[in-house]
Amino acid sequence: MLYYLIYFSTATKLMQKSDLEQLLTESRTWNESHGLTGMLAYIEGSVNGRVEARFMQVLEGKQEEVQWIFNKIKKDARHTQVTLLKEADLKERRFNNWSMKFENVDLDAHPDLISFFHMEKEVLESDEFKNSDIALDFLKAF
Repeated sequence: MLYYLIYFSTATKLMQKSDLEQLLTESRTWNESHGLTGMLAYIEGSVNGRVEARFMQVLEGKQEEVQWIFNKIKKDARHTQVTLLKEADLKERRFNNWSMKFENVDLDAHPDLISFFHMEKEVLESDEFKNSDIALDFLKAF
């Protein structure tokens, strides 16, 4: 049985292109060798006049593999406030062709996403949010 999870986090610093390339190389190499697929979105936007960044990622594969890498991801110093948005069994992969699809999202180009970017941790962890497909629909939109 396949399994997936989606998380949201706050970057500890704005990522440069080289930082993102290194992160993607690491992710894709590990995912390919462990049968994982998914997507990572890096989102920059303004919060109270300051530019901040968030990560949102979906990982899918065998539950043991997904959980193992998620536990490692939670300890990664490149982000904080890692919030598990959703996890569940999966009948078939949604990102089958991607060891790690990537999207660098500029909120100026996607103003409709601003409210999602600003969601408080309490909202993200709520049962109502977790029982919806908002996060998955967001990632699949790219």
